[in-house]
Amino acid sequence: MVSKVETILEILGNESRRRILELLSKKPCYVSEISYYLGMAPKVVIEHLEKLEKSGLVASFEEGRRRYYYIPRSLRLEVIISPHKFDAKIRDDENYDIPSLMREIRNEFNMIERLRAGSISEIYKALRLAEDLQNRFSSIQSVLAARINQFVERMLNEVERVLSDDLERLVMLGLAKGLRNATEIAECFRLPYREVERALNSLNKKGLVEKEENGGETIWVIK
Repeated sequence: MVSKVETILEILGNESRRRILELLSKKPCYVSEISYYLGMAPKVVIEHLEKLEKSGLVASFEEGRRRYYYIPRSLRLEVIISPHKFDAKIRDDENYDIPSLMREIRNEFNMIERLRAGSISEIYKALRLAEDLQNRFSSIQSVLAARINQFVERMLNEVERVLSDDLERLVMLGLAKGLRNATEIAECFRLPYREVERALNSLNKKGLVEKEENGGETIWVIK
């Protein structure tokens, strides 16, 4: 029986499906939109979307005559490849008490430091503690991934509330997801560069974005 991990690895092993997921991580899209952005035939896009939906990585909804595809939730795939271990696991959204986890991590790390130069028995105990510690760090990463998703959603809801211009909303979405300048935003969303610049300058006048210097590069950030 094929496990969920094996299914996800097989899904992600295809470059076209990875490109579709990358696009959908920026915004929901319909089939012909994905086809246009990625230069794929609509039939090929539909085949990939069917596999992505079946795996649970992608969902869809209808709006008018179009069916939009989107990523419905956060999911982390962890892969460990080392001389002594190969492991792959999936972590969905998780809810942990981070302060308690941090205290436990600190205590376990101190114990590892005390045990690491001891006898075979002590080294074995340190090994088990290190594995547990790795799992706790992974739990924290899962919590933070879910929190990041929540913060982005909240910010986008606020953008929808305060802005009526669709282009300005899209530009703010791009900045929220890590795009840094007009060129990156224009290329990502296939928008005219001058229109993106206009939107950025308008958002700047509204006090929502500002320019910064970053290593000799001028970038736009949300204030």
